[in-house]
Amino acid sequence: MRAWVTTMSHVNMQVEGAILRISVDTLVAEHGKWRVVMAAIKAMVRGRRRVQTVRPQDLPNSVRADIGLPTVVDPPRMPTVMMVFARP
Repeated sequence: MRAWVTTMSHVNMQVEGAILRISVDTLVAEHGKWRVVMAAIKAMVRGRRRVQTVRPQDLPNSVRADIGLPTVVDPPRMPTVMMVFARP
């Protein structure tokens, strides 16, 4: 039984390797060796992009209303020195 499992996994690896080889050969045939190599190098160097998370508190009121969230009311401002002297 153990020999059968090892053989099947070996066959699966060979099939996956053959599929990968055919895919790479197709890419090279369509785009050329250098383009495929440069694209692979760029993909390795670039890495994964980070997904930026947006908190609901950071959304503007128009977007909050569009997605059904209540709007945020700004707290009242504290009077400044200029506002005190500007009274009639």
